[in-house]
Amino acid sequence: MRSIAKYVAVGALVTPLVIGTAGMASANDGPAYEKSQNSANLNGGERTETVSGFTPDGKAYFLTSTKKAGPTGATGSGTGSHS
Repeated sequence: MRSIAKYVAVGALVTPLVIGTAGMASANDGPAYEKSQNSANLNGGERTETVSGFTPDGKAYFLTSTKKAGPTGATGSGTGSHS
């Protein structure tokens, strides 16, 4: 039962990030950079992502975030900026 809860937590954590990243990537017209790393095992999962680029109106942005889920809960952190 605990392993099912772990998979549900990881899926709930990673799915919105994948969908959100795809939407963000398609909305940008200028140069862009994206790097992500995903991992999952019996103890939980983790996603780290860094993105930067320009919005259609020419403003620069940067975002880095980490999301983790494990047997004792889930956590996330992020830093971003835009001009």
